[in-house]
Amino acid sequence: MATEFNCTLSDGDADLQAMMDGAEAFLAEHAVPDRAAAQTLIALDEIVSNIFAHGVREGEPTVTVGLRIAEGRIAGEIVDDGIAFDPLAAAPPDTRLSIEDRPIGGLGLHIVRETMDEIRYDRDHGRNRLRFHKMFALKDSD
Repeated sequence: MATEFNCTLSDGDADLQAMMDGAEAFLAEHAVPDRAAAQTLIALDEIVSNIFAHGVREGEPTVTVGLRIAEGRIAGEIVDDGIAFDPLAAAPPDTRLSIEDRPIGGLGLHIVRETMDEIRYDRDHGRNRLRFHKMFALKDSD
C-alpha cells in the first residue's frame, strides 16, 4: 500500500477534480479519520484553486501536489511555478465583521491556516512551495 500520493496539474481546473478524487481515495485507503481527511481536502482545494485563479502569468501554472502519511501525520506539499505569493503573509480576515462588511477573499486561506497544524512557505528557483502537516489519532488495532 503506497504511503505517498503525487499528482501534477497543468490544465487548470480541468485537472483539479481528478486530483481531489485521487487525494480523497488515497486518504480513505490509509484510514485517515474523516475530520482530518476533510480538512486536508479543503486545504488542497483552497490552495490549488487560488493558484489557478491568481498565480497565472502566461498560460496555466503547473502545480505539483504531494501527500505522505506516516505515524498519524499527513504531510502535504504544493509546488507551483506561478506568480510569487506567500499566503502566510496575507493578513487574516476580520471575522468579527458582518458578511456584508467584509472584503471578498481571504477566508479560504484563513480556514487552511486554522485547520492545519503547521504551514510553511518558501520561494526557490521561481517556484512557490507550501508545506503543511495535519496530525490525526491512530486507531487502536485489536
